[in-house]
Amino acid sequence: MSRFMKTFALCVVLLSYLCCSGCATILGGIIGYQSGELVAGAAIGAALDFGGDIVNGIGQLLTDKEVRFEQKVTLDSEEGKIKFAKSDFSVEKMERLIRELEKKFEQNGWSYTMVQKKRLRGRTLLSERWCCKDGDGNEFELSILRERCKDTQILIEPTDEDVLRRNAITIKVYNWLKEAVIGPS
Repeated sequence: MSRFMKTFALCVVLLSYLCCSGCATILGGIIGYQSGELVAGAAIGAALDFGGDIVNGIGQLLTDKEVRFEQKVTLDSEEGKIKFAKSDFSVEKMERLIRELEKKFEQNGWSYTMVQKKRLRGRTLLSERWCCKDGDGNEFELSILRERCKDTQILIEPTDEDVLRRNAITIKVYNWLKEAVIGPS
């Protein structure tokens, strides 16, 4: 193999490493180098990496919306916490969800009054606190914390510290938010 061809092959391999940078590309390049077929090994490895990405993308598209929601949102009804993964729920998306939650409150005879809304430049992007009443007139407080580089949290705290009521309210709010994301079931 001429010096020019070796240099050209090395450039192709380096470009494939930079563009694909997957483990299969690197492994294919090493195996190809050992067998004297550097470019072919790297190309096969890059194809495997690219194929894996396609399979992952198709898998995500075919995954049920409800399953994806349950993977990205955690519910702890005993503590009255709902967490939304920052990777899937941007500030804008959370803002829309909160407006949908307000509509659900009104549609189901629940009431809320925003007591506090803060926009800070530091760590916390937005903080809201609502004083609410469920359909039976039981009071509770709902707090929404959206922080930069952290998951959004919704915290529910009944005024009378009734754990069963906290569970029921948290699950109801979770289901309304889930319905807002995936649609009615």
